[in-house]
Amino acid sequence: MADQIVITEKSSQAKDVRAAVGSRYGDILPAEGHLFDLLEPEDVVPEWKRWSPILLRPEGLYGTRPAEGGNKAAKLKAIREALRTAKRVWLATDCDREGQLIGQEILEHYEYRGQVMRVLFTAQDQQTIRDAFGRAKPNAEYARVYAAAVARRQADQIYQPVTHPHCDRHPRSRRAEGDWCRPGEDADLGHCVQA
Repeated sequence: MADQIVITEKSSQAKDVRAAVGSRYGDILPAEGHLFDLLEPEDVVPEWKRWSPILLRPEGLYGTRPAEGGNKAAKLKAIREALRTAKRVWLATDCDREGQLIGQEILEHYEYRGQVMRVLFTAQDQQTIRDAFGRAKPNAEYARVYAAAVARRQADQIYQPVTHPHCDRHPRSRRAEGDWCRPGEDADLGHCVQA
């Protein structure tokens, strides 16, 4: 197993990174967007299964669990296995708040304690990517970006049902039918919209 890995946000990004730097920074492992979902309110407090317009705020933060669908389980397993021996992770997800969350939540969930370097690029041509790896900084310098992403996601889960009076039922209760958005699917706090 490699002592370094690169985590990207998606397969297309992994392909571009691989073309730019090869395996110089270790195996390149793509996520598939968010590989973890927040626990549902009723998973934290069973009484919250029957929704009412109250703040669904647990003690502390909502925990996470592996997301389902697509190839998420296989990608998460590959990353988890690689983290066991990796001494350094190059976090090369999108350079926005969600990209920071997508990459770092994997590391947090598996309690990774090795060195983490943050690679930021806004274009995916080979020279830009190579330059970004050369300018990588310790991920700790982006702690505030991660904290902001966690706060946004937690706030969506806590406040969404009560901030929009036209959401007359728990917004996740009809998700299978595609009627309501889930917290965090939308860039703005708590928009409940009909699909």
